[in-house]
Amino acid sequence: MSTYSPYFTYTMLTYQSSSFISYIRTDVLRGTCDVQFKDGKFYTYYNVSRRALLNLEFNKSMSLGFWFNRNCVNSNATHSLVFDVNKVYFAA
Repeated sequence: MSTYSPYFTYTMLTYQSSSFISYIRTDVLRGTCDVQFKDGKFYTYYNVSRRALLNLEFNKSMSLGFWFNRNCVNSNATHSLVFDVNKVYFAA
């Protein structure tokens, strides 16, 4: 039985100056974040610390790159490529 409800979510979009990341969308309840890179790739990260997600949302002076490297790259978070604007996708 899952405690996740699609009717109640807490997602926030974070735009801060970064030379590598366009934005990060966080979902604190699920412990995930979606990262849009400036090169066009869009990844979803799972098992991200909820404390780190809240810290990003409420500490607007934090560097997105610093936060990303610490909490997504150098952690137990897993990721999957969702979309890449540099590749052509065709519907079957």
